[in-house]
Amino acid sequence: MIGLRVQRSAATLAQVDAALARLDSQAGMYFGVDAGIPGLHPLQATLLVEPALALRLYGDGLEVEALTGFGRALLAQPGLAYWHTQTARGARVSGINALRAFLACFEPSPDVLLLGALPFAAHRLADPGNDAGALGVLFFGQHLLRRDGAGAWQHIALSLPGPLLPAAAPPAPIAAEADTDPVAAEPRDDFPVGAYADMVRRALVCLNERPLVSLTLSQSYRRRVQLPAVAAFGRLREANPAPASFFVNDGSGLQLFGASPDLQLVVTKRNIQSLPVCGTVARRPGAIGEAESLRELLNEEVDAASLAVCTDALRNDLAPLCEPGSLRLLDRRRPMSLATVVHAVDRLEGRLRDGADAWDAIVATAAPVMVTGTPRAEALRAIGELEASPRGWYGGLVVQVASNGDALAGTILRAAAVRGGVAEVRTGGDLMADSSPQREEQESRLKTLSLWRAFGLEAAAAQAAAQQDISLPAAVHLVDAGDPFGHAMRDCLLGLGLDLASDAPCCLLVGAGDPAACPERHLVAVGDAALRLLGASGWTVLSDRPEHGRTLLCTPTAAAPWRSDGPFAAARYASAALQAGDLPAGWQAWALDDQKQPVALAHAGRRVVCLLFRPDSMLSGPQALQLLRAALAFSAVTTVQ
Repeated sequence: MIGLRVQRSAATLAQVDAALARLDSQAGMYFGVDAGIPGLHPLQATLLVEPALALRLYGDGLEVEALTGFGRALLAQPGLAYWHTQTARGARVSGINALRAFLACFEPSPDVLLLGALPFAAHRLADPGNDAGALGVLFFGQHLLRRDGAGAWQHIALSLPGPLLPAAAPPAPIAAEADTDPVAAEPRDDFPVGAYADMVRRALVCLNERPLVSLTLSQSYRRRVQLPAVAAFGRLREANPAPASFFVNDGSGLQLFGASPDLQLVVTKRNIQSLPVCGTVARRPGAIGEAESLRELLNEEVDAASLAVCTDALRNDLAPLCEPGSLRLLDRRRPMSLATVVHAVDRLEGRLRDGADAWDAIVATAAPVMVTGTPRAEALRAIGELEASPRGWYGGLVVQVASNGDALAGTILRAAAVRGGVAEVRTGGDLMADSSPQREEQESRLKTLSLWRAFGLEAAAAQAAAQQDISLPAAVHLVDAGDPFGHAMRDCLLGLGLDLASDAPCCLLVGAGDPAACPERHLVAVGDAALRLLGASGWTVLSDRPEHGRTLLCTPTAAAPWRSDGPFAAARYASAALQAGDLPAGWQAWALDDQKQPVALAHAGRRVVCLLFRPDSMLSGPQALQLLRAALAFSAVTTVQ
């Protein structure tokens, strides 16, 4: 057994950043638990640059390459030299057994480890000697940078007793392949808009006709990119820290990075945990927006059922590897808020039985039900029939396994694979028999946003939106007699940079103010004032339905004159309500509540806007203020185009 010397020293953030930058042109990997739920996700990170050995995994064994003098010296050690002779690829050869035997050559240590990535097809590792082709790469490093749970970085240096073999020239850096063909066809997505929902409808037929409990489908989006992958990863980590953040340069021109919510396995001193994730809702701005997103997530019965199926299937996968009766559900549907989305997480824990280890758990849970379905074999058949392209890295694993048996494995989700100047982002979702095809397509596209933003592909759209920003009037005439929140509305308007003047061209009416005090045109009415104005305009107002301090989930319509980021929270304070019915002539709805009733209405001819909520409330999100801005700008226009 090889006893490596381990030397530790403090590392600076500048050293970490410099090492990460080298991954743009050199083989290596970063794997970090950068975010999660306190007490569930073990915050830590490992960064390996200039690996000593590359172990390339195939269905029928391993190919081992020494990349440095330290790597050649390792392979010359008696134990590893013999191991190396036994790794030749061939029928009935198990690459996983070869990896297990490699780490067994070293004394147990948390810093003597393999770090790598396995594609979706790695589920075929359960069948030794298969012809599945390349199934991943793992690196062994002499130098590591590691971050502990408190955020402190250390440099780890491994060494052998005695001198190293003479050093050879290091391998030439391999940068991402450039796209040099100016007339190359533009990369294409798997499906046009709407076609993924059609595939989901076909999948729902499969769920009803086949012995399937659940099924996860996916699609790929492809874009030409200019920003270096390592720079995009830096932007992604800053904007979207995740339970499984990773960057891999495989040394052959591929760069793979992502921010996955799914930390699939945590093995510590033979205790094993799995943290399956299911359900995705966009995280709305502010504390109230986040609370509304979590409420929507936790009230979604389909997602609750999907997570239950995932957890039970993982228990089924891990049960043969654990001591009987040791598997327990420690947490159920714990909410997890990340930068742009919210998820629900279960936590399953057990204890590995004698004779089982982390490698067994990795193979048992490869292509987990979260990215395939239940039962897995039938789900894999359906995936092959329905999906438009091979999955590649989507649903694979990033892994870290140490010689002391500790391990981490994260599911490869929310990831970009970059080669030849083209980034492929693949996303999907778990389906049940009552899933909504439209919601699944919307969720699939939502999951790509953080990656496209990381590449800077939304910068032009954001700039165009900024150029079309709503032009507010310089001043507003506020009529707020009897309004219980008059000071709040004044503060809100002043915060928008508006002056308050009685001769302003636009009037804002709130509270018990008399509509007669305002002109019939160029008017914004809020709350009860809006209901009184609508009643005077021919609407039927029901006075027996007061609602105060109630939070609404408002959805902008296609008529809304501002760039919307989707549904938003707003507070209703109203002593009455509108009777449901068709819109009178001349009126259009800008936003609807969850009952599809209008909560923001505009009359183009009169330049009048009625808001049936309070945008100045602390319970209203930023988009409610954006709607108020749009209403004031709309009403201030003196000529109708």
